This record gives sequence, C-alpha cells and structure tokens, in this order.
Amino acid sequence: MAPEEEQAIEPGAVADRLEGSFVAGAWQGDELVGIAGITRFEGAKLAHRALLWGMYVRPRARGARVGDALMRFLVDDARARGIEQVILTVAAENTRARRLYERWGFAIYGTEPRAIKLADGYMDELLMHCRLA
Repeated sequence: MAPEEEQAIEPGAVADRLEGSFVAGAWQGDELVGIAGITRFEGAKLAHRALLWGMYVRPRARGARVGDALMRFLVDDARARGIEQVILTVAAENTRARRLYERWGFAIYGTEPRAIKLADGYMDELLMHCRLA
C-alpha cells in the first residue's frame, strides 16, 4: 500500500491485520528507526512457511546494521515457531535491501514484472526465499 493509503486505515483494522504476525522495531534512543514483520501462512499445507513484510529502515539509520538486527529478531522468532521457510518480495532496483536479504541466506527464485505501479512507470519485484530448517 502507498503511505497515504496506510494512513487512512483505522487503528482497529490495523490491529486485525497484525493478528498472528510478529513485528520487530529497532530503536535509537527514543526514536523508532526501523521496523519489519513476519506472518506465518495458515493451513496444514502452508504453515511451514512465512512471509517477511514491511521491512523499513529510516535513511539516517542505514549502514548501522539496523536491518541485520531486525532480521536476527525475525529469523529467531520464525525458527522458534518451527517455520521452515520464509519468503519475501523486494523491488528489483533496491540493491541495498537485496544484499541484506542475501546476507541472511535468501535467494532469488523469480521476478514479477511490473509488480509495482508508480506515477511515472512500473517496477519489477524479485521473489526471494530462505530455508531455515
């Protein structure tokens, strides 16, 4: 969702969306500088998998290993819950994020062309996965 769409969501709806998710935040002093979430899929055939979503680190905190700290919390939580595989998508142009995910064992398994529509065109998304077990 676009930021303006996220801002319009009622707090109760946000709480419902987060039910069953694990969300980690990174703080520098009293300032939230990073956030990411992981949600386990439901059902007997899918519960071994989870989706990593919402990874964001404020520009001024990038390069300070905030992304690695968030990944550590998310991966530790996933393993503790018996999750065997985590998937995610990342904008193809976001090489910094892709390098972070690759450091944590994620590999590209596909590309979704024109996955993100912007005012001036489209961006592809890379599909990535990591086996934890």
